[in-house]
Amino acid sequence: MPNPDKQKYYEENKDARKAYQKKYYEENKEAIKRRKELRKETDPKWLENTRKYNRAYYRKNKERLHRSRLKRAAELWAEMQKEEKS
Repeated sequence: MPNPDKQKYYEENKDARKAYQKKYYEENKEAIKRRKELRKETDPKWLENTRKYNRAYYRKNKERLHRSRLKRAAELWAEMQKEEKS
């Protein structure tokens, strides 16, 4: 069972966490890309293994991911409709 205190904490700090992650990525984008390129060069199987993992993960969680995307799309659509009426 999920811990309600942890869920509350993460929900309350969601925006700050996303802002931090975005800032970190922007500042380190080139280094991240370079590490990925080096990994591809040094380990030829890495890309293939990554693709296999991603494919298996998507197939396993396909329905959950689809529901999540539909929910997000519905929320955005409702928000757009609300803005049009204003």
